[in-house]
Amino acid sequence: MKSAIVTGATGFIGSALVRELVKKNIRVLALGRKEWVNVDSKRLKQSALLKYIKLDMSEISALDRYLSDNNWEIDDDCVFINFAWGGASKLSDLDIEAQMKNVIWSANALKVASKIKCSKFIHVGTMEEAFTSKYLSLDYNNNSEYNRHVIYSVAKLASRNVLKMMSYDLGIKLIIATNSHVMGPNDDKDSFLQVTLEKLVKGYDLVFSTGEQIFDVISVTDCARAYYYIAEYGKENSEYWIGSGNPRKLREYVEIMHSLYPSTKPMQFGMMPYNDISLQKSDFDIQNLVDDTGFTHTQTYEETVHELYNWLFKGQFN
Repeated sequence: MKSAIVTGATGFIGSALVRELVKKNIRVLALGRKEWVNVDSKRLKQSALLKYIKLDMSEISALDRYLSDNNWEIDDDCVFINFAWGGASKLSDLDIEAQMKNVIWSANALKVASKIKCSKFIHVGTMEEAFTSKYLSLDYNNNSEYNRHVIYSVAKLASRNVLKMMSYDLGIKLIIATNSHVMGPNDDKDSFLQVTLEKLVKGYDLVFSTGEQIFDVISVTDCARAYYYIAEYGKENSEYWIGSGNPRKLREYVEIMHSLYPSTKPMQFGMMPYNDISLQKSDFDIQNLVDDTGFTHTQTYEETVHELYNWLFKGQFN
């Protein structure tokens, strides 16, 4: 891989990947909805290897014109990595029209990637697709489990299937990657574990579900590395899960966090109702990622928690 085009490049994971690619001496065209002056400098910084273009996904079909206008040339080994996704109010909201527009925009991204002769197209899925796949197969006469992000993840599933059909006709190599929960500094979303760490440190009440559901956490640094490995070594028509390789009960993640940053408040497991779909450890299997790309998980959960703490409460960001 000599160069990469990354959509959603100003996001938490997308920007981490851009930084990883630049570190690997790879030219990057970063696409995002913001003006450059409004992009968080902790996420993207000026570099001779980085070109940023403000481009909404509704305009992605015109990417070839933007390349020409900005004097950015495609080489013979350019990988297109599609992180971009959005809802009407937030990423995974229940707005059907907004979520389904992403399916069209992902299809248009694949078309333009083929048109400008990218060597691979990597589509980024979501962990919620695994939950929704199980949810849609339930017998509603006997099951009452709930799936909070069903509209978002159904659109993601639709996009995945559309791209599989289109890639065959277009003759472009398609890879689909899905990551476990990603944790690290400079995440602007109020994820459960980040909120839990804040509650521990600030002495707030600690009320949880039973925490028996299986979960997996990977650091943003390792996640970005995994996407690099997939772009470099991933095999055509493959689907990869990115994770730590060590999924465990959600309760265990909370307990480890509490041991690192103890609270005076008791942990109240089982006090919050929970009736969502649950996954199994096998759903988080990363073996084909390891076998095909040589990826190894390097940062422990404990190290990731410390890194997040330093960012939240000490303002430290690497």
